[in-house]
Amino acid sequence: MKTHKILLVTTLLTLQAACSPDSGPENETTRAEKSDPNTVRLTEKQEAITGVKCEMFSKRPLANLIKAPGFIDSPPQYKATINPYITIFVKKVHVIVGDRVSKGDVVVTASSPEYVSLQQEYLQTLSSLNTLESDFERKASLNQENISSRREFEAARAAFQTASARKAALQSNLQLMGADIARLEEGEIHSEMYIRSPISGKISALQTSVGQHSAPHEVLMEVINSEHLHLEMKVLEQDVPGVKEGQPVIFTLPDFEKQLFRGEIYRVGNTIDPKGRFVQVHAHLENENEGFLPGMFINSHIVTQQDSVWTVPAEAIVREGSDTFLFVLRGINGNGRIYQRKQVRTGIETMGYTAILNPGDSLYQDSVVVSGAYYLSNALNEAGGHDH
Repeated sequence: MKTHKILLVTTLLTLQAACSPDSGPENETTRAEKSDPNTVRLTEKQEAITGVKCEMFSKRPLANLIKAPGFIDSPPQYKATINPYITIFVKKVHVIVGDRVSKGDVVVTASSPEYVSLQQEYLQTLSSLNTLESDFERKASLNQENISSRREFEAARAAFQTASARKAALQSNLQLMGADIARLEEGEIHSEMYIRSPISGKISALQTSVGQHSAPHEVLMEVINSEHLHLEMKVLEQDVPGVKEGQPVIFTLPDFEKQLFRGEIYRVGNTIDPKGRFVQVHAHLENENEGFLPGMFINSHIVTQQDSVWTVPAEAIVREGSDTFLFVLRGINGNGRIYQRKQVRTGIETMGYTAILNPGDSLYQDSVVVSGAYYLSNALNEAGGHDH
């Protein structure tokens, strides 16, 4: 059906381009239309069918861009994996994916016979340490008075220092596991241990459940702080010479294709990936957005040069081989609007707009066709208005 419509519209336009009206006053615009094979006239009805629309030329800041695909990421210090220090049995999980936690919040309650054994060993070491310390001090005193042998003194000192080191190591390990050392030294041994979040953020992954047996190397969950997100991009080696720190970055997201976001290059890598032949580029965001999540893919470009130039929407350009054309509104008479095809030189195309490089300012005062240009071009070509 769409093909039939296009054929019908083209046929109507061809007749208008090839034939002039048989009646009615002939004004200056009509005479120009007859003499110029690059003009086409549309009635009001034909404009409605073809959807031809016009806009004025406009100056826009177009830029030379380097394509740099990438993704949104979080710095290493703002993401953490949580795993137990010893073998545990999970008794309770306090969070779900998406929950916000603060640093130090309990996320898992677990039990562990190994945890109980470590507490017992700590108390035993603490008890023996008092005896060894007294023996060391007594033999140190006897050694000074030459009553005890030097060997006995050295043995007592070694035993005391070994016990002190064991106590310090056990205390550090138990504190990492969340043990209350003060209460433990009062004789309170706990079978439950509390695993806490090392950073503030949101739970991004959960890999445990009640009753699970987890070893020290097994990840229970992941936490990510999204307050300091950045962009990680890949620049091909041939484009690297044009990339510098401080250059602006523009990007879109697959779910927000019509919304443009901005950033700035912070670091450019100094090594080329041997397989992909690219360099890693790190950029900071201009503004944080709650919709941004670590791991999101981005369509990003690095702006290497930016100038204010005359532009038209990219769909206004008609390409025929190596030539480029556009249509401008040349006049209006009682029979409709007169459009003229003009050959132009184009520059860079960015974000849906194309730079027009024709010298002089007279062209830029015209109203340019921004929608339906290919309908007009087809009509002229079928009427013999352009030679190939």
